[in-house]
Amino acid sequence: MHPFKKIPLAIVLSLLTACASQKPAPRPGSINAKVEQLSEMSYLQVTDLRAVKRNHLLTVQAEISNPDSDNQQLYYRFKWFDANGFAVGGEEAWKPVLVYAHQKQTVTAVAPSPQVTDFRMVVQSPDNTGSMP
Repeated sequence: MHPFKKIPLAIVLSLLTACASQKPAPRPGSINAKVEQLSEMSYLQVTDLRAVKRNHLLTVQAEISNPDSDNQQLYYRFKWFDANGFAVGGEEAWKPVLVYAHQKQTVTAVAPSPQVTDFRMVVQSPDNTGSMP
């Protein structure tokens, strides 16, 4: 008897449904590919993201928008990577930023080393559906 014949059909169908309902991978270079939300953001959104090498260090500028009528708190940090995808530098501390109602806030970060060629911006907000850092 083949070992897969023992798996109930309901389990197979639920696994296939779970795989089919996952979001497609973000396009490389898109904001979604560079921003890691710890949970669904209810009010804040990263609307622009730019990166440039200055003095051999990667500099990143992110624009955070708050379309809500209340001020919103955001916590963010960056993960830095070298050309091979390995993490560079230690884990950064969370940085707070207050984004006023119906406003945009720009944050800037500089890589810790000239070896950094890539990054991810990690964001979290107290009003997310998840927990705080």
